[in-house]
Amino acid sequence: MLVRVVWWLVARDRMFLRVSNASATQQPDVGDCPPAVAALALSGADGGACFLLDQAASAAIANLVTQGVLAAQVHNDDALFSLRNVDDVSVDDALLIRMLRTRMTRTADGTEVVDSGTIAHHQPNALWWLRYRRAVTLRARELGVTQARPKMQTLLVLAAIAAIVGITGVVVGLLAFVRAFSDLDPLRLDLWWPLVGVIALRVSSDAFRTAVERSDLLSTAGRNYTMRLAHRRDQLVNAISSGDGVGGSADVAAATAAGIQTRVTRQIPLYSAHHERLIWSDHSGSLRLVRVRRDWRPGEGTRASSAITGGLFTIAIAIIVRRVEHAVSASDLSTSLALDSPSAVSNVEQLLSLIRQLTLVPLVGGSCLALAGVIDLFATTTFSGKVIDVQLPETHHLAQRARAFFAGAGHDGIAVVEVTVDLDDAGGARTFLVDARAAAPIGAEVSVEQTLLLRRVRSIAPRGRSGAEPISTPTIVA
Repeated sequence: MLVRVVWWLVARDRMFLRVSNASATQQPDVGDCPPAVAALALSGADGGACFLLDQAASAAIANLVTQGVLAAQVHNDDALFSLRNVDDVSVDDALLIRMLRTRMTRTADGTEVVDSGTIAHHQPNALWWLRYRRAVTLRARELGVTQARPKMQTLLVLAAIAAIVGITGVVVGLLAFVRAFSDLDPLRLDLWWPLVGVIALRVSSDAFRTAVERSDLLSTAGRNYTMRLAHRRDQLVNAISSGDGVGGSADVAAATAAGIQTRVTRQIPLYSAHHERLIWSDHSGSLRLVRVRRDWRPGEGTRASSAITGGLFTIAIAIIVRRVEHAVSASDLSTSLALDSPSAVSNVEQLLSLIRQLTLVPLVGGSCLALAGVIDLFATTTFSGKVIDVQLPETHHLAQRARAFFAGAGHDGIAVVEVTVDLDDAGGARTFLVDARAAAPIGAEVSVEQTLLLRRVRSIAPRGRSGAEPISTPTIVA
């Protein structure tokens, strides 16, 4: 708790805050400021701590289009980017260009292109974000907008102390668990140390992330510059119309950096340094940025009948293993072995007892799975909203492949797709796994019926006048 309190005070500039009053020799003009630096400065105006906004990289791409480094061919709400002249660019722009090149594909005429949807759905990794943020930070320091935070080592020391406590707690907890499990004595199991270890590791992670994200403070010149940027943001609201394209207005990059929500920003790939899925939606009448909830749980999308069958089968296997273990322990071979070698019997008994304890895991898991299937036979919940995205689920990782398998992807020759719905009543956006035959088009207002626990979509059907073509026979996902 003491480490957490000190970290909170340092992170919010209640301790060790010393901002220099020295003005920069040459303050950048608002019109000439790089969009990524402008986003960094505007985000740093709140509390004096500078964060790199998610749209900073997107604004930098719009700026490269304005400079002619990237060529953008706009089609509806998407854009196709191709490289032109990459000789004279800054360090942070060079990072963006190298990242774009890794995602480009060569067309029939030999041109390398990438669309905004591909970039938005394939985010850079955390290490790339650290390098990019450092490049933008150094650029802001050169312009005199920000300065390095004094006593930065304080946050790093707090993160190290919390990490040492956390690792110690986890190790001691694991040793206690091994002793209790090997001796078959639950009373020797100590849960306090692992609990303290997990909490300390979380504090260490928060402190380290804060040290990275708040490594800079706005200088005096930076605070004055931010006021001019805020005034410029008010002017940009009326400077850009909904008909402007990525290359149709020189103010698009500045508007994206300032966080102005306009239709044109839908054509620019939107990034997230925290691996959050962000998407634009105009369901409420005005274009806004929403976060898509993707709290995946084991067995999501599984049919209720499959869950019941799988749960009962798991229980049966566990019961058979326990019966076999009991038969072996009560057999004549075990009795004769006890007479010949008492020490060997002790080891065999511990092994059989360990097997008996391990069978409790499939017993409990199978029971929970079967119970969830029984509940889902009767309990459903309904969501209503507007479809804002439809795409195939990613299957790069083991958890994603398991999710597609449980949902029945490819089992009956029909693909499973992710339908993102912006829910009514400010419920945010949520992704549903849906049979491709039942997927509603983007723009349709739908009502989704989903089971309560395993989240199997039973039906998805348009409601009211959505403007989208109606589905002739709404498909029930069996």
